[in-house]
Amino acid sequence: MTTANSYGQAPAVSTPEAAAADATGASVARPDASWPVLGLRLSRRVLRRLVLVLPPLAVLAAAVLAADWAEERSRERSDAGARERLTLYRETILRELEKYRYLPYIVARDPRAVGVLSDPDETDAANRFLKDLAATTGADALYVMDRNGLTVAASNFDTANSFMGRNYAFRPYFQAALEGEEGRFFAVGATTGEPGFFFARSTPSGVRPRGVVVVKVDMDRLERNWLEGGETVIVTDVHGVVFLGTRDDWRYASIAPLDDMVVAAIRSDRQYGGERLQSLQEGPAHATDLEIGGTAYRQARLRVGLLDWSIHYFTPLAEVRAPRGTVWAAAFALILVYAVALLFLRSRRLGRVTAGLRQDAAGLRDLNRRLVDEVDERRRVERELRETQADLARASRLAAVGQMSAAVAHELNQPLAALGMFVSGARLYHQRGEAAEVLENLDEIDALRLRMASLTQELKRFARPGESRIETVDLRDCLKTSAKLVRPRVEETGVALHLHLTSADLLATTAPLRVEQVLVNLIRNAIDACQGEAEPRVEARAWSEGGCAMIEVADNGAGIPEELRERIFEPFFTTKPAAAGLGLGLAISARIVEDLGGGLSVREGRSGGACFVLSLPLARQ
Repeated sequence: MTTANSYGQAPAVSTPEAAAADATGASVARPDASWPVLGLRLSRRVLRRLVLVLPPLAVLAAAVLAADWAEERSRERSDAGARERLTLYRETILRELEKYRYLPYIVARDPRAVGVLSDPDETDAANRFLKDLAATTGADALYVMDRNGLTVAASNFDTANSFMGRNYAFRPYFQAALEGEEGRFFAVGATTGEPGFFFARSTPSGVRPRGVVVVKVDMDRLERNWLEGGETVIVTDVHGVVFLGTRDDWRYASIAPLDDMVVAAIRSDRQYGGERLQSLQEGPAHATDLEIGGTAYRQARLRVGLLDWSIHYFTPLAEVRAPRGTVWAAAFALILVYAVALLFLRSRRLGRVTAGLRQDAAGLRDLNRRLVDEVDERRRVERELRETQADLARASRLAAVGQMSAAVAHELNQPLAALGMFVSGARLYHQRGEAAEVLENLDEIDALRLRMASLTQELKRFARPGESRIETVDLRDCLKTSAKLVRPRVEETGVALHLHLTSADLLATTAPLRVEQVLVNLIRNAIDACQGEAEPRVEARAWSEGGCAMIEVADNGAGIPEELRERIFEPFFTTKPAAAGLGLGLAISARIVEDLGGGLSVREGRSGGACFVLSLPLARQ
C-alpha cells in the first residue's frame, strides 16, 4: 500500500528501470504506460463532475413539474372560489329584483293608480299615490302609460325630469306588456339619463289592455355593495355589453367586438343612449384567459337566468401564477444550499492543504448568515400565510351568513306576497266603505305579521332544533292555513288547487307553525312544477293511517326522475332553473319534519307528476 508524502505527491516506486536510471543519472521514457493513466484520470474527473451536476439537474426537472402542478392547482382553487362568489353575486341580483317584480302587477289592479286611464281628472290623485308608493317601496320611479305609450301619471311628476307627457312606446318592456307578458328591460333612462331595470304589466289583466304600469329599479345600491368587496365583477347583457359592475371604465363596453346588426338593434331600443359600445379586447368573449387594458385576467362566467344576462368574475393572472414563482424560488434556494454545501466541503478539504483557503471559509460563513436571514424571511412569510388562512376562515363564516340570509328570504317570500294582497284589498274595501271587509283584512294582516315573527323564530330553531312550541292541533287546519298563504301564487299562475280532507279529526301533538312552513314549501313547489302543463293542477289530501296523520301534495307536472329522488332533500340541490330557486326549501322541510318525529318522502304521483308524502304521529288519546 502506498501513501502520499507531506507535499501530496505519490511516493517513488522501485523498479529495475528506475534503478538503472538512478545509476546512470538519466530518465527512461515509457509513453505506452503514461497515456492509459492520463485517460483514467480524465474519465474519473468527468465522472466526478457529472455526479456533482446531477442533483441540481434533478431539482430543476422537479421544479418544472412542480411549477406546472402548483399553477394548475392555483387555477382550480381560483376557479372554485370564483364560482362560489359568482353564485353569491347572482343571488344578490335576483333578490334585489325580486323585491320589485310583483309591484307593477299589484299597482295595475289598484284603481287609485290606473283610474287615470279612464278619467283624466284623476291625474293629480294618481300622481300623489304613485309618489307615496315609490317612497314606501324604495322604487326609483312608478308610472302609468296609455295604450299609445304616453305617460299619464308618474311618481316624479313634480321633478325637472318628470316622465309626464313622455312617450316610451319604443321600449321593449312596453311592447311586451301590451302583449300580455311581463315586461323586463335594463336601459339608460331616455329622460333622466340614469340607468335602471324596468318591470312592466298591462292593465287590466286578461282583456284588451288600456295601459301599462311600469316600475323602475335603481341598481346603484347593489353596485355600492359590490365595490366594498374589492373584487372585479361585471354583468353583461345577451350581446356581451357591460351595464353593471365594479369597473366604471368598462361600463357600456362589450367583452368582444359587436357586429353592426347588434349595434343597430341596441340603438333602435335606445337601451344605452349614445354610448360608443366599444370593445374591451379583441379575443372571444367566452375565453377563460383574456387581456383587458394591458392586464391579463382569468375569467369565470355564470348565467344569471334573467334576460340572458351573464355575470363575470375576473382574477388577475398574476395572482393565479404566483405559486409558480414560489416553486422556482424554492428550487433555486435548494440549488443554492447544495452549492453552499459543496463549497463548504471543498473549503474544508482545501483548508487542510493551505491556510490561505481558510479565509474563503469566512466568506462561506457570511453566506451562511445570509441563508439564516432567508430562513427568517421564510418564517415571516409563513406567519403571513397563517394570517391569510385566518382571513379565509372569516370569509367562510360570512358565506355561511349569506346562506342563512337566503333561507330567510326564501321562507318569508310567501307571507310577504300575501301581505301585499291583503293591504291592497283593505285599501279597496276602505274606498268602497265596506268596514267589515276592511276589519277582516286587517285581522289577516295581523295574523300574517304574527306568523312572520314566529317564522323568524322558527328559522333560528332550524339551526338549534328542540325549541319549538308544541301543542295539540288539527292538521287539517294547518293544511287550510297553508293553502290560504299560497293563494296569491295560485291566482297569479292559474294553477288549480284542490284540498281533499277527511271528515275525522287529525289531531297531532306538534309545532303547528313548523308544519305550516313545510306545507307551504311543498304546495309552492308543486305549483311551480306544473305551470307548463295545459291544465295545471295541485291536489292535497289528508287522512289517517296506522296511527299517523298522512298529508299528500301531488301535481301533474313532469315529475322527478328516479335517479334524482335520493338527492332531492340535499341543501342547494334543485331541479328548477338557476334563477328560480336556491334548493333550500326541501332541505329545510326535511330537517323540520325529522325534528318533529315524522317523515317526508317523494314518489311518482297518480297523474305522473311528483307526490310528496308527509307523515306525523297522531296525538295519543
